[in-house]
Amino acid sequence: MSNNEVKIIGGKFKGKLLKVLDAEGLRPTPSRVKETIFTWLKESVNGAKVLDLFAGTGALGLEAFSRGAQDITLIELNKDNYNNLKDTVQGFKSSNIHVLNDDAVHFLNNTQDCFDLVFLDPPYKLDIYKDCLSLLLKRNLISDNSLIYVEMRNGSNQVVPGFEIIKEQSAGQAKYCLYRKSQLLF
Repeated sequence: MSNNEVKIIGGKFKGKLLKVLDAEGLRPTPSRVKETIFTWLKESVNGAKVLDLFAGTGALGLEAFSRGAQDITLIELNKDNYNNLKDTVQGFKSSNIHVLNDDAVHFLNNTQDCFDLVFLDPPYKLDIYKDCLSLLLKRNLISDNSLIYVEMRNGSNQVVPGFEIIKEQSAGQAKYCLYRKSQLLF
């Protein structure tokens, strides 16, 4: 494995390499963080309808697919990353993986789908994760049982109205959290 590749670390496609392009803002989730994420998610992945916004290499969404997620939607705006992702997905030979070249906010404003699991790992400089979380809630794109993984710059304020954090951890520059709709009644 080179610096230009990441590996799927579990499930049916364990060991499969995913190509990483040299693109601004692209920082694939390290294996040790992915292991933590999927330990947190456990059985929630199996059969899930997954949205991977800011997909980049597709490492999170494709890891979920490898571990039993049923349907994956990968959203990537960068044209080169999108084309790389399309090529990568062909190797999975599945009609249940959908790759869209779209802006995340535009997609969230236009989709009618509801997702069980959302990966939200935008480039840090965009500082857009709160807007995306708000749209997921406002447009009913998640259920009460949906889980949302969010990665942000360490030190960011992660409080978002309508959500509660059920797990969180830091590694280097990154803080990563697992959110769900708030269970509090308003």
